[in-house]
Amino acid sequence: MANFFVQHGGALNLAKQVSTPNRGFRIGQLGAMHAVLAHESVHDDPAIVCLPTGYGKTSLMMALPLLLAAERVLVVEPSNALRRQVSSHFRELSTLRRIGAISDDVPNPEVLRLEGRPADRGAWEALAEQDVVVTTAASASPALAPGAREDLFDLIIFDEAHHAPADTWAAFLGHYKKARFVFLTATPFRRDGRVIPGKLVYRYPVTRAVEEGAFQPVAFRAAPVLNPLNDDEIDRSIAMTAVAQLDADRDAGKDHRLFVRAGSIKSARELVSIYRNLGVQIEAVDSKVSKRTQDDCERRLISGELRGIVCVDMFGEGYDFPKFKVAALHSPHRSLVPTIQFIGRFARVDESTGNATLIAPLVRVLEAPSLLLKDGVDLASMIDEAARRELVGNAESQAVLDRLPVSRIAESDYELVSPLALELYAHVRVFMCAETPDFSKIGDTIGKDLRAVKQWLSTDGAVSLVLTVDENPPNWATSDVLVNVRHDAFLLIYFPESRLCYIGSTRRTEKIYQRLMGEVCASFRLLSYEETSRARAGLEAVRFYNVGLKNSTFNSQSETYRMLTGPAAERAVTAGDGRAYVQGHFFGSGVLGNTKETIGASSSSKIWSNQALTVSEFISWVGQLNARLVGTAPFAQTQFDIVKAATTLRQIPDVVIAATWAKGGFKTNPRIRYRTGGAGPFDYSRLTDWELCEFAPEPANGFLDFNVSQDQISVQMRFSIGQGRLVTQRNGVVEIEVESATDSWMHLSEWLAEHPPVFYAANKSSFEGMNQMSAPSLQITTLSPGDAEFIDWSGCAIDVEFVPSNDSPASIELRRRLAGKATVQEHLERYLLQTSGLFALFYDHRSGEAADYIAATASPQGEIEIALYHCKGAGGAPSGRRVGDIYEVAGQLVKSVYYCDVPTLLGHMEDRMHARHRTPSSFVSGDLDSLKQLLQSSPSTKLSFAVVGVQPGVSRHRVDAHLADLMVFGVDYAKRGGAARAYWLVSE
Repeated sequence: MANFFVQHGGALNLAKQVSTPNRGFRIGQLGAMHAVLAHESVHDDPAIVCLPTGYGKTSLMMALPLLLAAERVLVVEPSNALRRQVSSHFRELSTLRRIGAISDDVPNPEVLRLEGRPADRGAWEALAEQDVVVTTAASASPALAPGAREDLFDLIIFDEAHHAPADTWAAFLGHYKKARFVFLTATPFRRDGRVIPGKLVYRYPVTRAVEEGAFQPVAFRAAPVLNPLNDDEIDRSIAMTAVAQLDADRDAGKDHRLFVRAGSIKSARELVSIYRNLGVQIEAVDSKVSKRTQDDCERRLISGELRGIVCVDMFGEGYDFPKFKVAALHSPHRSLVPTIQFIGRFARVDESTGNATLIAPLVRVLEAPSLLLKDGVDLASMIDEAARRELVGNAESQAVLDRLPVSRIAESDYELVSPLALELYAHVRVFMCAETPDFSKIGDTIGKDLRAVKQWLSTDGAVSLVLTVDENPPNWATSDVLVNVRHDAFLLIYFPESRLCYIGSTRRTEKIYQRLMGEVCASFRLLSYEETSRARAGLEAVRFYNVGLKNSTFNSQSETYRMLTGPAAERAVTAGDGRAYVQGHFFGSGVLGNTKETIGASSSSKIWSNQALTVSEFISWVGQLNARLVGTAPFAQTQFDIVKAATTLRQIPDVVIAATWAKGGFKTNPRIRYRTGGAGPFDYSRLTDWELCEFAPEPANGFLDFNVSQDQISVQMRFSIGQGRLVTQRNGVVEIEVESATDSWMHLSEWLAEHPPVFYAANKSSFEGMNQMSAPSLQITTLSPGDAEFIDWSGCAIDVEFVPSNDSPASIELRRRLAGKATVQEHLERYLLQTSGLFALFYDHRSGEAADYIAATASPQGEIEIALYHCKGAGGAPSGRRVGDIYEVAGQLVKSVYYCDVPTLLGHMEDRMHARHRTPSSFVSGDLDSLKQLLQSSPSTKLSFAVVGVQPGVSRHRVDAHLADLMVFGVDYAKRGGAARAYWLVSE
């Protein structure tokens, strides 16, 4: 059995190079060796060693097995060229012998250059006779070539480790669990942002290497260009300049070779003919060229038959060929790091060659690499600064990995996914938690379709990252033959001091946010606009690019939401906007210190910034947001602040008089399915068939109970602030769900949390979710002309609104007590049937009504008025103190303004007449087709709406100041919502 490094470990001479070049180890090589030994003595994780390009990593690779007394060594190279070169060096221990680190009487180890993949366990076992196996990941990865026993190698060295893909690391680390790993690289920073696994134990600065004479200066020679737009001319100029330099070096007795870098395989092959026409024998080497051809090119380069090669990324970092001293840069790298490595390849000291020359046209050298070519630039310092920045970024990335260990993996395909591979747009949904969320409770799915395949969770439980996959067919496919695979990431961050939980997501769907929070926390709520708007607190020089103004009449048919955009959108805000609107959202920029940032916030508890962030940057950004939201820094005042902002709902009003569905609910009018007892088939209806009613506020306890009712079915719900979910169902007798997407159903309470109703209080304030709109400051004490009209209620039992149209005993008894008198609705119907110009009269009294009666009248001048009448039986004899009656009817006026729109109203009437209803609405006079034709053929300038509150218990002449204020509130609200006229129909 081979045991070379154990037997000859004492033969290694660790003498330091002093004055004679190539005699003894360089100081940086010795430092790296001792750092690896120190690390290996106390740590099990891989050691990362960073030495400058061309400084001598091959010597280090040969010395480490002797120092570590390794039994069998596996060296993993990134390319075939390096595999061939390194195996040759190892076979002779050439560099160690050249510098005198071992004597000539020490034998050579058994070294195998492994090409191809071992076919089976026996083929792997045959390698046990070798001291060193040099290969590539494609040949030896346990993921690609299984069968090797776990202890076959006890030292594994990755050369040029920053090129090794993550799955390669994982496969070797996972299989050879007891082996020691060393990663050698010129930079521990990978271009894909991933971190090489292990600990950086040593980095030798380039400035030190330059000071000790490890590198020669590289001269820059610009290729002259007349027309910078002519690529052919540029390439010919580079070639002519490079060939001239190569010839000059030859005439000076230097046996140099030419290295030409191209940007693509196609351009590399085109460059060959240019150089050959200039008399230089040259070949193109790329990934499509066979291994045999590559070997032949290398042989001909060494012999001098070839004077150069054209490459894209072949013969890359680590390839040791000192005669490459003329570099022609036809396609410069786009960043500093690969440019540094490219130049370093030609700066290596060798007694048989002269100094190197880099040739490039200034017009093709991009910003970062061009810094290297300026006169007087300290190249070594620049390289070290770049490396320092990379290491800082690497350390931050490693800190993220340390903070977010993997808590579960559902599928092995995702073992290699790291938080460092993810980047999220700076957007969060923010929740206030009454208890600490437990992110470990996140289930196997998020929402309905997103499978959680990997989760990371910090040890303190405050941060969690979840990766999901969705494999649903595309929505345009008619079957599941086609499948879309979409991945999403969810980053949850909780701050115990503020009790705020932030969720960043690549899929920003409201119901997913709600369900995710519901899994991790039983008691939470959204933030109000007052709270989220603090995201701009402390910023100076604030400018808005986009602002949203929300109509303070929530269910208005006039402009519901107004958006202003531009470089200074706030300047378009007027004093009139301040009266009609409230702030809805903003997006703009401001300055904090000397840093400019963008920031946006909305009334739906969202905050965002126009930037994509790594996980580490995202966590830091959220930390800054959290400090602002709980801080006391003032706002820089702008013209946008003319418009008042909603405040946080801190206490439920004492009296709630009405509620309406969210505007989105009216627009989509989704299906509702419901059943009692949790068994049997569902019944189906529409959202607007149900109404919100029977409000029971408990201000001291922070909740409001209300009912969602349709006909004889009623579901009790609870709206809470700071006591759990925003909306919950109080009883479980009725199972009720809303269709949130095609064939996708969610519980009504979840839907209401996503689409909060608008509640109206008796004090004239209103609230939607956690956003409260204050009551108008103006108080009305008397009715103005037109605010109220009266009719004769003789022969009407004003305390009875209606008698159900059935033959139930209760209905029969009520009709008997009326003793021939009309109900309020019957009396109003007779009154309306006598209205001049009446074209149609529609009866709609039941749950979800637009109004009790809808009357369309036409004047001789062609003017059409559609009046919506809301009735209520009087609570007693006519007086000026019927506050309870006015509360209820005022609430109806507020709700009905949504129907002050012809298409909306006609659609509602048609649906209400459908036979699916137990008691469909109907026309008392006229018909739907005729009404449609009239309204649709009339110009909009001739159409108007009126909203009328009918309350015979109120005496027009006895209305006191408080009642007048309530009545005018309903009238004004209806007018702002789109009604041309609004008034009360009362008693004299």
